[in-house]
Amino acid sequence: MRQFSDTENMAQATFCLHIGERYVSLSDVEDKKDHLILKSAAYNEIPFNIYSVTSQEYATKTAELLRKMIADSQIRKTEVQIIIPDSQSYTRIFEMPLLTDKELISAIRYQADQFIPIPIDKVSLDIHIISKDKKTNKSSILLVAAAKTVIDHVVKIVEDAGLIPTNIENETSALLSLISRASEIAKPADGIAVYINFGNTSTSIYLYDMTVNLPLQVHNFTIGQYIFYKDIQANVNATTDQIKEIIERVGFTSQQASIDISSILASPLNEFTAEIHRFIVSSQEKTQTDISKVFLLGEGSRFAGLEQKISEGIGLPVELLNLDLAFEKNSVSEYFAHDWPILAASIGGDM
Repeated sequence: MRQFSDTENMAQATFCLHIGERYVSLSDVEDKKDHLILKSAAYNEIPFNIYSVTSQEYATKTAELLRKMIADSQIRKTEVQIIIPDSQSYTRIFEMPLLTDKELISAIRYQADQFIPIPIDKVSLDIHIISKDKKTNKSSILLVAAAKTVIDHVVKIVEDAGLIPTNIENETSALLSLISRASEIAKPADGIAVYINFGNTSTSIYLYDMTVNLPLQVHNFTIGQYIFYKDIQANVNATTDQIKEIIERVGFTSQQASIDISSILASPLNEFTAEIHRFIVSSQEKTQTDISKVFLLGEGSRFAGLEQKISEGIGLPVELLNLDLAFEKNSVSEYFAHDWPILAASIGGDM
């Protein structure tokens, strides 16, 4: 487990928990006018996916882990914002005419029914108005939905850890908030950027217009790090811990290893990069603008050399997400200098 804290001036009422499929992370962030301050953070890998193993035994273990992480991080707050994985939710960005609140609610429910594969009365919906354009009489909407059973499951775990949930959102919503705020502070070059949120069982891609500081498109597909683990397990006699070490220490780099990762994972890697490449080509055609930046983050981003392999597959440079320019340098941010891709969702959820 990684954790560190600065207990001075913890004035905000809440902190944020990202309860992922592979990691649990937390962040306590203070938002100043021209920079962010990371006051406390922690992350810990969990040996089970709480969204697929929903027994009380595993829920209790997760609650115990949360209590320990919070205590070790010296966070005294009890109110918490929760982030769930994109794989456990449904997200769409779309344009709509400018409507009254009543008309908008009705239209949103209709839109949600088009892409959510479960009955609409069994999901919780959340909408964010990204932008309004009175000249075109249109608004851009981010719609997020999650099954009520998923929300109830996560909320129960958090409450069992002695915390009070105040809000729940998914990774897309949290990460888009972070990208927007970090862009305001760091003022990156104009252009279109792509953010690849490589998760455990799925991957989300966010198309972001840095010029106007607004998201344009979200795409999720069911390839995550778990598929790579399964393919290695099917071809190599190794424990999960041994596979994890090889992936994170050697991965796709040129370092010598006891197994040839590149050959074993050629098929899923090609499928993975092809999906990203199709998204980028389609996005460039729609926006009539070249992609200028590609960033990698998420629960699977500790895969050594993955950014180079993605770069080879899509023909664009890819780099791990780095938030140094948006954060004030302190002991906490320096401690987590190489962990921004893992902490990003919990940071975005606390802003």
